[in-house]
Amino acid sequence: MKVEECVYKHYAALNETDLQIWAFIKSNQAKVFKATINELADLTNVSRTTISRFVRKIGFSGFSEFRVMLNLDASSEKVLDQRAFDDACSLMIQYIEELQRKDYSEICQLIHDADRLFIYGSGDVQNAVAKQLKRMFLSCNELVYDVGGVTFDCSLFDLLQAGDTMILLSLGGTNPQVLDIARHLKIKGVTIISVTEFKNNPLADMSDESLYISSAKLNFIDRFPDYKLTMLYYILVELLFIKYSIFKSQENSI
Repeated sequence: MKVEECVYKHYAALNETDLQIWAFIKSNQAKVFKATINELADLTNVSRTTISRFVRKIGFSGFSEFRVMLNLDASSEKVLDQRAFDDACSLMIQYIEELQRKDYSEICQLIHDADRLFIYGSGDVQNAVAKQLKRMFLSCNELVYDVGGVTFDCSLFDLLQAGDTMILLSLGGTNPQVLDIARHLKIKGVTIISVTEFKNNPLADMSDESLYISSAKLNFIDRFPDYKLTMLYYILVELLFIKYSIFKSQENSI
């Protein structure tokens, strides 16, 4: 099992500090491959004990085993064989299992309490997912205003108000335009639900609630060595729709 898969498997046990440690490791693998536990602690501004606790939380016996697995992941990253297919299946299965364990009550409550619900996707995939979510939510009598497009119409800010909720879909959560939108929404008192890659990012930090997509890359096409699964977005919004429909039905029966 890859290190990132271990992180997903034990995600519910991780705190904010653990997620920040993992974000650093993901972004600085060359440094981490040769780092001692003390050096990694210094690089991430935490204690040796915190690093040790983190690697045990995600299923490793200690830092040495964790670092060995990181190196194995790196050495096999460029292998073009059946494992890419198997990894894709494993990632989807584990992601679904993680979503199954997640508590959706807060997000469902925010959607249910919203005066109006808006959605914006910052890229082609995210925009398509936004349209799919809009269609599904109509099935449970929830109108979602899709404000996506090549550019964001800033005149919309004049129409938004406290009590509205905006779902923002962004690949990395670092897009300057999306962050500017989020800042304006916060000023207006609009509730933000973000959907980004699984990593520490400024958009998630600004959001009232956050949902995450796996950032794992698959290498099986020479011309496209860093393929990312798009199906996970659709899995997420479909399960969110099911959860919300159940939540709304229960709320209306009270």
